[in-house]
Amino acid sequence: MTTIRIIGRAAPRRALFLAIAVAVAQILTPVAGAAGGGDRSAVHWRADDPLSSPRFALAAATAPDGSIYAIGGAIGAFATGVVEVYTPRTRQWKAGPSLPRPRLRLAAATGGDGRVYAIGGSSPGAEGAFLSSVFALTPGDDHWVPVAPMPTERQLLAATAGADGRVYAVGGHRRNSLATLEIYDPRVDRWTTGASMPTPRYDMGVASGPDGRIYAIGGCGDGDTNALNVVEAYSPAIDSWTTLAPLPSRRCLVDATTGPDGRIYAIGGCELVTDPTGVPVDCVDTTRVDVYSPNTGIWETVTGTTAAHREGAAVTSGRRIFAISGHTSAVESARATARHRVPQPPAGDSSPDPQPQADAMRSGR
Repeated sequence: MTTIRIIGRAAPRRALFLAIAVAVAQILTPVAGAAGGGDRSAVHWRADDPLSSPRFALAAATAPDGSIYAIGGAIGAFATGVVEVYTPRTRQWKAGPSLPRPRLRLAAATGGDGRVYAIGGSSPGAEGAFLSSVFALTPGDDHWVPVAPMPTERQLLAATAGADGRVYAVGGHRRNSLATLEIYDPRVDRWTTGASMPTPRYDMGVASGPDGRIYAIGGCGDGDTNALNVVEAYSPAIDSWTTLAPLPSRRCLVDATTGPDGRIYAIGGCELVTDPTGVPVDCVDTTRVDVYSPNTGIWETVTGTTAAHREGAAVTSGRRIFAISGHTSAVESARATARHRVPQPPAGDSSPDPQPQADAMRSGR
């Protein structure tokens, strides 16, 4: 299995600084960004039925009936084509139709046609390290079918469905970070190319906001200790990106989903740690959850998850947001409603009110 070094190791001369910084981070927050007191809004996470085994570098998407599909990834040192399906009514996972071949570091989204799409990634063997192939599954069917491939082969990308029913495949990695945006229209089985992100990156969170924009959150850039806090939003109507308020901390391998409350949840990943001089030295697993309101343009840190979900997936189904796997079999969910405290916008903020639109499910990897 091809390996991409996500975060570089500290140089030997920084080893002492690294040890001190990580120790301090663990003392202050046993896992960086862990749930805690202070003035964080309460988001009550519960343990749901776990996956059959720990997985990472998987993707997930929510079907129109609320079922959640956890797709591919890696189990231990091996890529997998395993698909598991969660039924909210029973709160249990069951085996679903496996992918035609194992793949990891892929993305997934549910298109406007109601089909679940497994997009790009990487696969061991003759198919190569970087994939452009895309497979679609009609919920209830027992097999995946190939559809038009992406123009750009890539792994570590993220995807979401927009309010227009099209699927947006964002960023990724192919020997270096990509700023690529490609858009799939299920009605005509065709990909088109959109404006590139201002910031090339991979393993970021991507979600479709209630304002119709596509949000790219955090992620990894090129080079060592490369966790980012950059947030950019794409407006399909004008094919343009806008830079927004950054994440409260620099995070890579982060997942994102838009909750039923219309806010965007950035969940887990790894959080940058610096040495005493401020030099980045490592990225440590985090349970941190930050929430962005498109209405106010403000980030808020809320109660973190119990487990650290790194290289996992995040989706929304019904009234709940789900954090799925990521070097763990744990699955957690929380109700996301407007009852949580929302910070007031700064004076002079003229952000428009978002128009209610159907949430599109992402996931991540």
